[in-house]
Amino acid sequence: MHIQPSAPPQSLYSAESVRELDRRAMAALDIPSIALMKRAGRAAFAELQRRWPEAKRLQVFSGGGNNGGDGYVIAALAAQKQIPVTVYACVAPDELKGDALEACRFAGREGAHIVTSLLEMNADDGDTVTVDALLGTGFQGSLRENVAAAVERINRAAGPVLAVDIPSGLSADAGAAEQAVRADATVTFIGRKFGLHCGRGPALCGEVVFESLGVPDSVYGDLQPLVRRYDSDSLARLPRRAADSYKNQFGHILIVGGDSGFGGAALMAAESAARAGAGLISLATRPEHLPAALTRCPEVMARPVISGQELEPLLESPDVIAVGPGLGRAPWGEQLLARAGRAQAPLVLDADALNILAGGRVLAGLKRDDWVLTPHVGEAARLLDCDTAEVLADPRAAAIAIQQKFSGVVILKGAGTLIAHAGGVDLLNSGNPGMASGGMGDLLTGVVAALIGQRMDIVEAARLAVWLHGEAGNCAAQDGQRGLLATDLLPWVRRLVD
Repeated sequence: MHIQPSAPPQSLYSAESVRELDRRAMAALDIPSIALMKRAGRAAFAELQRRWPEAKRLQVFSGGGNNGGDGYVIAALAAQKQIPVTVYACVAPDELKGDALEACRFAGREGAHIVTSLLEMNADDGDTVTVDALLGTGFQGSLRENVAAAVERINRAAGPVLAVDIPSGLSADAGAAEQAVRADATVTFIGRKFGLHCGRGPALCGEVVFESLGVPDSVYGDLQPLVRRYDSDSLARLPRRAADSYKNQFGHILIVGGDSGFGGAALMAAESAARAGAGLISLATRPEHLPAALTRCPEVMARPVISGQELEPLLESPDVIAVGPGLGRAPWGEQLLARAGRAQAPLVLDADALNILAGGRVLAGLKRDDWVLTPHVGEAARLLDCDTAEVLADPRAAAIAIQQKFSGVVILKGAGTLIAHAGGVDLLNSGNPGMASGGMGDLLTGVVAALIGQRMDIVEAARLAVWLHGEAGNCAAQDGQRGLLATDLLPWVRRLVD
């Protein structure tokens, strides 16, 4: 039995679903679209003033759609407050239509200065707040020349940048971006957009602030999200241990890996499994790594294996088998994966186990409901026989494709880590850029295996492991992100899992 979460996960929507939410919101609130636009503008302006109360002037970059209309409303509100504001219009006011035109007229009446050429742009300073209201959630493809020039100007701004709903140039559905605004904060409305939290989104959005605009919960009704986003409050946890607990209740984990020269990877996976609470840890590795294993972590039962045949008897007793850290792609690694892949215990595959699997000669065609695959972008591309650009263009689609090809649970690692399973796709934003260093994936492998060994459902184990791993990285990075080592996370994994 596990401790159930105290809050549900957040729903993240596609651009199409957000448009449907807008329609439902106007019907539920019985207001016209311009009124909803003004609510959005007021919410964004309020956040701007809260965040940067000393701002002496604003520059607003507006496009021709509803996002541009939001920008004109912000400009009008700033002018009402006697804050000097200039709107740089990428679509001339006389070409605007509908709500955007009405919002533009509102800004003009209030005294906002509207210009149509970036050549008229004055140099800004740190007291100027820049508002990005160029493109909204409907953007796809490449930026038009004039919009690209505006994005470049925004990214050169000396002061802070606020993005309205989504940074211009970022895909709401995939988190992909060729050229996009880099914001310090993004205020998003009515429905949380998936692209803000995955792919390039976390690097471009800054802090994401959600404003419901007073939309009632009934509006969301039966609308299915694209992804569900989990945090510390929405994760199932391990229960406290009973006073009469014994080690066999908490899983026997076997780590398989560590070819010549790569023994550290397998040992880090073994130690992270131990720190995450596994009852027993075995390590099957090259004979030359045993002295280091005994010295580093004598609690690990290290066994030398030089062939798949020698591994065979070690596969009978573990509750979970993790294969891949330091495994290599030579015949030794292939033999070990071939034997482990047919074992009865649940599996966690990482690193070269995934690369061997992608090659198609070992475990060809195998699909298992009880394994967890943990690729990074490069490994995902090899599993799908495509290039990394295709994975980065739509990581959610890539995670789903891997899950459909191999079954089980797929953890596609990144700034927004995706977990694809038979029930859908989950997302967790945890960790920091300091974790872009060797060995971090090996630690995650050990934590996933340890949680499964403690009788967690594999999907719940994947979610909790990703959060534990990322949060341990955040705690360890309190002393600085640069120079952060994988082993720096181990004490924090132990504290956080309890």
